[in-house]
Amino acid sequence: MPATESTAPWRISGGEPSIIAESLGKSFLTGNVRERILRNLSVSIIPGELTLISGPSGCGKSTLLAILSGMLRPDEGRVRVLGQDLGQLRLQELERFRLMHTGFVFQGFNLFPALTAQEQVMLPLRYIGMPAREADQHAWSALEEVGMAGRAGMRPASLSGGEQQRVAIARALAKQPDLLFADEPTSALDAGNGMKVIDILHRIAHRHGATVLCVSHDPRLIGHADRILTMEDGNILDDRRVDVPVAVYS
Repeated sequence: MPATESTAPWRISGGEPSIIAESLGKSFLTGNVRERILRNLSVSIIPGELTLISGPSGCGKSTLLAILSGMLRPDEGRVRVLGQDLGQLRLQELERFRLMHTGFVFQGFNLFPALTAQEQVMLPLRYIGMPAREADQHAWSALEEVGMAGRAGMRPASLSGGEQQRVAIARALAKQPDLLFADEPTSALDAGNGMKVIDILHRIAHRHGATVLCVSHDPRLIGHADRILTMEDGNILDDRRVDVPVAVYS
């Protein structure tokens, strides 16, 4: 079955949270000064929504994303993802958990210059042990979903910034992750390409039932997220949901 039509059997559905964070605290040492970034923060995230974490620079939103995705451990509190307490996992177990259940999209695209779009998307699929023929099919389906199947044979140097970001999304999407994390995915893009990326992320949440969590200070995302968490001084100042129609994009 193509990746665009499959739902992973372990995926949490309905209104049950896929991510639960309790009393998170995190500090960083800068010189001789310890700066507190997160302050007793608690939040739960449900699947099937595009959740946006917004706020001014330095408010802790990227730190929160890193902790919720398992890339960073909190100093205080705990995080449960898909029923698993991340704090109880050894480093190797945590890396395996993230590999199997999460996808990441970054501001800088992180594409390999020598690989075609098709090869970029196949790479993580082969890494998790998927046979070449199946990986090729999943990669093609993911590229098709983000409107990049016609550019599958192109390398990054021949693609625009918006096209490169769509390939990066396809790479994250191809393994059908339960959770998709995006860190400033539109900040390097013009208005047109930024809107395409926003629409794709929104559609992934609704079509696949995935948990899509995005950090951004881009005001264009505010009108396209299902839920907006506004942060300030290391905590969530406001939490609201918005009824947003899913855009049709091809």
